[in-house]
Amino acid sequence: MPGVGLNPQNSRGIAERIADIVCIFVGYVAATQIAAALHWGKIRVIPLGRASEAQSQYSALCLLAILCWLTLTAFTETYRPHRTERLKFQAQGLTRTLLTWALLTVAVIFSLKFEYLSRQFIGYFISASIVFIYFRHLGTQLFLRNLRRSAHKWRTAVVIGDNEAACEHFAGLLTAAHPMGYQQVMVKPAKRGVNGNGNHAEGGYEFAGSLAEFDDVYLIGVNDGVDSPAGAEGVLALLKQGKSVHIIPSLLDTRLFRQSLGDVAGIPVLSVSKGELNPVQAAVKRFVDLVLSVLLVIVLSPLIGLVALAIKLTSPGPALFRQKRLGLEGEPFTLYKFRTMRADAEKILKESPALQAKYLQNNFKLPRGEDPRVTRLGRFLRATSLDELPQLFNVLVGEMSLVGPRPIVPHEAQQYGDATTLFMSAKPGMTGHWQVSGRSEVAEYRKRVELDLEYIRDQSLGKDLEILLRTVPAVLRRRGAN
Repeated sequence: MPGVGLNPQNSRGIAERIADIVCIFVGYVAATQIAAALHWGKIRVIPLGRASEAQSQYSALCLLAILCWLTLTAFTETYRPHRTERLKFQAQGLTRTLLTWALLTVAVIFSLKFEYLSRQFIGYFISASIVFIYFRHLGTQLFLRNLRRSAHKWRTAVVIGDNEAACEHFAGLLTAAHPMGYQQVMVKPAKRGVNGNGNHAEGGYEFAGSLAEFDDVYLIGVNDGVDSPAGAEGVLALLKQGKSVHIIPSLLDTRLFRQSLGDVAGIPVLSVSKGELNPVQAAVKRFVDLVLSVLLVIVLSPLIGLVALAIKLTSPGPALFRQKRLGLEGEPFTLYKFRTMRADAEKILKESPALQAKYLQNNFKLPRGEDPRVTRLGRFLRATSLDELPQLFNVLVGEMSLVGPRPIVPHEAQQYGDATTLFMSAKPGMTGHWQVSGRSEVAEYRKRVELDLEYIRDQSLGKDLEILLRTVPAVLRRRGAN
């Protein structure tokens, strides 16, 4: 039962500390092997008759490093549960802890003025230990997340709040959008009232049933007074029962924005900002777009000419398809693609109510293999993404970028709702987060919108490079091509 016996979180923390001690010891052994391999055993210059003293100093190095790690992590949150924290923030926190530990260990070692310790060996030892600890933490978190997404669901959670609809929405996020390994997530409304004796309920609120069966408690929008369950006394009472308590001051969806957590006089403050490149990064991105698009046009010009000729020979009509799309800040531009449909494709769609209904129902496209407007050559061009090549000219003139959100037609803008302005804050791209995530395999339009907005939130030169590298295998596998 919760609250009885050894807290599972504490036992896990002990196990992780032991694992990190083992990592430091393995780092010491690895440093010994590195030194032997690179320096043929000559890294330790030990006078005759002093071997035992030198060995004791090397042993002390390992022991002091372990003590420094245990001391430092006792004052940090290295071993607290990270169930609700993004992996990126965990990695940043762990990196700061490891660098601090390295500086602390080196400072302690040099303050003791060990005579026979090699500085190179200390460098090998610290570096190897950092690598082992880092990958141990990262591996553990990924392993636990995979378990939580599978059938290994050990914990239960309850969401409490004044607004039942908001609580239901957040409970859905815990179980669906962000699987966190809960075998059960309940919603309990919190209402001010009195208990059966006519007195005020605990914390000024009454709950439907007991909280004893739950491991995690999420409090939403009930922190508007000292007698609230999210007040100091209410939280303390829950913590004394062995609960993990998470407070959401109000249900504001900040997934579209970059976030940083600070505080004002101890009160948590969540600051949000839109994802954007600074002027230097934007200039670098434009330079890369210009150089790569020029190179690609030159290298691929024979293929571009061959495809254009094949289209003209196999079906009547122009080789290029032109369509108005929305660009940066909603500015319309003409997008170029190789024509993959019959020249009268729009007429066919308008004259068939059944076809148009299926088109709208399937998020502004027809299911694969069910579009009579696509030519035989067009199916091949779509499957290989060769129909996208003319967009290189859109990139050349600055209307598009190599990487960005999807270039949408004007009537699709309403699908982005309140996030339309945010979506229009970046240039559309030839490839992007949606394209490398499966394209037509992403059935729900809502999910396609989320992928585009995630890119805008996380946009950076590193993210663009990652997407470009993922585009090549995605195209070769024809993943999601339609």
